[in-house]
Amino acid sequence: MRKVISFVVVACAAGFSQSTRNIMGWGDEVSSADAASRGMGEAGAAVRSDKSWDPRLEARSAYNTLAAFEVQIAPQMVWVDDDATSNSLGGSRLPRLSLSVPMGRFGHLGIGYWQRFQRTFEWTPKDDSSIALRAEGGAFEGVLGYSVVIPGVRNLALGVTYSRFLGTDRVFQEENRQFPDEYYPVVIRDSVSNRYWGGHASLSAYWTKGDIDAGLWVDLPGEVDVTSERGATSQVFPKATPRTVDAPQSIGVSGAWRFAPKQTAVALVSRTAWDENALASTDGNDPRWDVGAGWQYAMGGDRFDDYLRRMTFRAGLSGSVGGPQSLLSESATLGAGMPLGSMGTLDLSFQIGQNEVDDGGPKLKDSFVRLYVAITGASLWGRSQRSHR
Repeated sequence: MRKVISFVVVACAAGFSQSTRNIMGWGDEVSSADAASRGMGEAGAAVRSDKSWDPRLEARSAYNTLAAFEVQIAPQMVWVDDDATSNSLGGSRLPRLSLSVPMGRFGHLGIGYWQRFQRTFEWTPKDDSSIALRAEGGAFEGVLGYSVVIPGVRNLALGVTYSRFLGTDRVFQEENRQFPDEYYPVVIRDSVSNRYWGGHASLSAYWTKGDIDAGLWVDLPGEVDVTSERGATSQVFPKATPRTVDAPQSIGVSGAWRFAPKQTAVALVSRTAWDENALASTDGNDPRWDVGAGWQYAMGGDRFDDYLRRMTFRAGLSGSVGGPQSLLSESATLGAGMPLGSMGTLDLSFQIGQNEVDDGGPKLKDSFVRLYVAITGASLWGRSQRSHR
């Protein structure tokens, strides 16, 4: 068990450049999906809206008519097990904050915070209480986006997004060891910390006509400086020096089809690739594929109707395969959108699923339950008087 724990601590050093779920349950990757998309299996990036903003598909927001501020929180419970032990952990995260500002014929401006991943856990083997692992921190992105509808081609919009990576995470190991010549147990500590700094840009295009919406995005090359430091009791390690790796690059497509007056079907496919030089030799450099499909039923009532008739209901499935350590992930989501006041909404999305990896070592699996809570406030601010008469 001690060898397994030591391996985990060292492996965490490459957390950003690898899939951040490489240590199952201990590096929690976060999607940038907006509130409505969460309830549709995180596959609703292409659904046309008057206030939603998704940094992956900035071009869609060129058709927004309302200025909107969105806050998401996500309480969760995770059950982690391998070939020998099982543990549970709980907590919460703040996946994103965003401000969406339409500027009429001058386009759309989006600004936000996206929690790229969170690494928070406390873990003690059931058969050896003298060893404990603890982690904290993560990395996030500050995102700035601009999009505009192409003049003369009212069905097409283009967008550009710039993301800045930054953050710090730390993983600690503590072991109580009793030496023959010591009266009290000695605490042996080992730790790895990582600092991230870098950025990249993305381009997106969006087409909407009739009952069909479709979007495409692609990440441009970018670089991230990763500084890893190792520390341990009674040991001296070389001074930390930054290393530069290519930022993960994604390309994806998303579509939406309004097949009935109140119902919409959505789908999404994306591919993410990592820098081969940033990965441990046992991980390989295979890309990861993410897929999702979902459904939305918008009741569409006005403020004089019963509350139930003004709600929106959603459901979706999502999964991913490949990437570092050949991760297999699947989840299911149910969601509901509830109106707050004249333009605000409260969106709830209940997600269950599991991640599994088998890279030749202990087979790791985590099962999770998450509740995404998103509050969105919207107004006519940012629109000219002529545009909303």
